[in-house]
Amino acid sequence: MLSTISNAIKMSWQRAKDENALSFSQQLKEMLILQLKTGFGPGNYHKYLLWQKNMSWQQKLGYWHDQKYYRFLNKVNPLNYRMLARNKVMAKAILKFYNIPDAEYLGYLSAAGGFKADGSPLNSAEQLAAFLEQRPDLDRICFKPVDGSGGEGFCAIEIDRSNDILFRELGKSMTVPIADFLRQALKVDQGCDYIIEKYLQQHPALAAFNPSSLNTLRVWVGKAINGTPKIIAIYLRVGRSGQLIDNKAAGGFGVSVDMDSFKTAMLLPPDNNDHCYARHPDSGENMIDRQLPFQQEVIALAERVVSILPNTRFVGLDIALTPERPVIIEFNFAPTATGTTKMNASHQQLLGWLNQS
Repeated sequence: MLSTISNAIKMSWQRAKDENALSFSQQLKEMLILQLKTGFGPGNYHKYLLWQKNMSWQQKLGYWHDQKYYRFLNKVNPLNYRMLARNKVMAKAILKFYNIPDAEYLGYLSAAGGFKADGSPLNSAEQLAAFLEQRPDLDRICFKPVDGSGGEGFCAIEIDRSNDILFRELGKSMTVPIADFLRQALKVDQGCDYIIEKYLQQHPALAAFNPSSLNTLRVWVGKAINGTPKIIAIYLRVGRSGQLIDNKAAGGFGVSVDMDSFKTAMLLPPDNNDHCYARHPDSGENMIDRQLPFQQEVIALAERVVSILPNTRFVGLDIALTPERPVIIEFNFAPTATGTTKMNASHQQLLGWLNQS
């Protein structure tokens, strides 16, 4: 606790030099009042960017500490149903059952008893190679661990058909035999199981932000007691140069999206402790006031998904935009609480209506 307070004080001292920040003494005063009034600790003060001059005091009072946020999740999304989202097989099955658009499912890879989409076996490198021989249209595929979230263990490869079938991980130059890839990169022989999907080609409007990563929309959507869905907020997740995924663990960052115009509005660094900025930190690409496609289709898709998820009233959806349409990448029943920093609103402003009903 003392180290958290000490770090928060040091950060406030540094932050006070920013022209957009409150004075050092004002920051300390607010930290103390928030701790006493709402239980919102000093460490959260910087995590949620509450040092900003242009943020109202009423908004600051509306941020929830982690314990309150998870009490909220337990109320709107019972824990036994929240586990569904972590298992890719169950999540994929729900989407397929309701005919929700997502990446093309190719198979379930498992040394213990995998199978292709048609039900035939997929347990070995030989069977995977034979399948790819039958699908010359596939040039890129991806592997997602059955259990997990946040892009952990995700792997995308390019298929080299010039001399037999070899795999090349995206962003790398070396090609390897399929058997070596399954054993070394995926560790299939050690009991790691994967969903295999066709790698999505993203819409040029999103590829322009960073072409190496699949950049996705994170959509927070809620459902009233009577079942009426409501889009809460949307932000764009963008990856760093050379990275395949757009999440924070890989250095990705969020860009807030204005829901009326469906244009990008404000870009935030991944650690929430640096300046807000307007250009991609690697390429220099301007990222503000950019029009995104498929506004109505994204809204309709998000509302439909929340309506079919069992015993769930709040979900964070990751939606990719292909050249043809939006598709679901995954859904999360416990979205990261700090997503509010990309939405420029407090938990109370965004989620209070769900907490009260």
